[in-house]
Order: sequence, then structure tokens, then C-alpha cells
Amino acid sequence: MKLTPEQLITLHGFNNLTKSLSFNMYDVCYTKTKEEREAYIEYIDEQYNSDRLTGILQSVTDIIGAHVLNIAKQDYIPQGASVTFLISEGPVEEAPTESFEQSPGPLPKSVVMHLNKSHITVHT
Repeated sequence: MKLTPEQLITLHGFNNLTKSLSFNMYDVCYTKTKEEREAYIEYIDEQYNSDRLTGILQSVTDIIGAHVLNIAKQDYIPQGASVTFLISEGPVEEAPTESFEQSPGPLPKSVVMHLNKSHITVHT
């Protein structure tokens, strides 16, 4: 997505200590029957799955000019999703090449950490 200068939001030196960007999305529905409730939950699962939420967060990172370093996403059963972007203000010049032994037990597939970086996250 190509944004015009008027559409960009400039955040300088963003990190967990100095900047905060927060937004809320609400999709509320009152149902009268069990069938309406189940249909609404199905709609929410389709509209707010991890792939769609990833697209929304990608748009946010484009708007603020952040560099995405890592994306972790998960859909949950029976419903819900979670997406986290590790971001930085500028591109990372070099990535570490070391690997670490899995001892004493297996390492997780995803690890979220931030030092001089920040993150954007959404959960349903």
C-alpha cells in the first residue's frame, strides 16, 4: 500500500518507554436466539482471524513507517486470535547468525522480546 505524506504519522524514537499508540476496535451485537449468537460468533471468527488482523497491523506499521522484524500470530479454539509484530524505527542492519543448543529442553517456536525495539499487538 503506497501512502501519501499526508497519510503518514511520524513517530520519532518510539519504544515502550516513550511512545504509545493505542486503538480499539469494537464489533458488538445483541442476539435474541442461540442461532443468532452462533451466527455472530462465526462472523467474528471470519472477520477477526489472525490473517485479517495481520493485514490490519501491517497497514498500521505502514502508516507509522515502522519496520517489521517479526510476526507471531495464532488462531484459538473455540474462538479468538492474537497477533504480535516486533517493530523498529529503522531497518536492522545485521541479524545474529548464532544458533543455540536446545538444552535442557526444547525451545519455543516463537519468542517475543524487545530491547530498543517495540511491538504492536492485537488480541480478540
